[in-house]
Amino acid sequence: MNNDFLTDLTAVHSPAVSLDPEEVWRCLGPAGSARESLQAEVIRSADEAESLSMPRAISGALLVETARRGTVSFTDGSAVQGKRLPHVFEGADGAIFLIATAGPGVEARANEYFGQGEHVSGIVLDAAGTAIAINALEQTLAQLTWELKQREIKVGPAIAPGTETWSMEGQRSMFDVLPARDIGVTLLDSLMMHPQKSQSSIIPFGRELHLVNDPNEAPCRTCRAQRCPMRIEEYAGPLGG
Repeated sequence: MNNDFLTDLTAVHSPAVSLDPEEVWRCLGPAGSARESLQAEVIRSADEAESLSMPRAISGALLVETARRGTVSFTDGSAVQGKRLPHVFEGADGAIFLIATAGPGVEARANEYFGQGEHVSGIVLDAAGTAIAINALEQTLAQLTWELKQREIKVGPAIAPGTETWSMEGQRSMFDVLPARDIGVTLLDSLMMHPQKSQSSIIPFGRELHLVNDPNEAPCRTCRAQRCPMRIEEYAGPLGG
């Protein structure tokens, strides 16, 4: 893979987010009997979040040098560490680093609601802001995945810092690789991002990638790593039967 190819995956993106209220519900969590009474607030907050947000994303790609002993090293000298990361990166040629944000507008307005004692409006709008950031990341990832697949390159699952696979320390690696200030995102000492309505992920890719983000191709049914957090199908034995 040449540098021109990596350059194609390195860009600032401006995804156009049209928020479905169900995306807000997924961020709010189960509402039980309150769902019906909150539905109008969710719809209103989805519209308000759209008007207040400025979705942007930034991506960059690096080639993998080695993936072993809890460390994935890249040819530019960068590295990410996590006990299970070498398993996820088995057969990978490289990785996409991706940060997306809804911008500061939504959380600023949500804080105003909280300050005015309008806690329900604040909570629902806060969830809508999270949904905007997730949507922006997923849209950008979908575009990058399409570009990779046009070259017959497989794409793995998106792995976020702060998960079982990759600790919050991974945020430092994200910001070492990406000039996230170009989209208005900074890393706080707490390893949280500002604006808070931001998402980050690393995505392995490669022609011989072992663990892919596709149930039709993933080897999970015959892989014995039953505690793998990337598992998308149950283990069915060495012959898949």
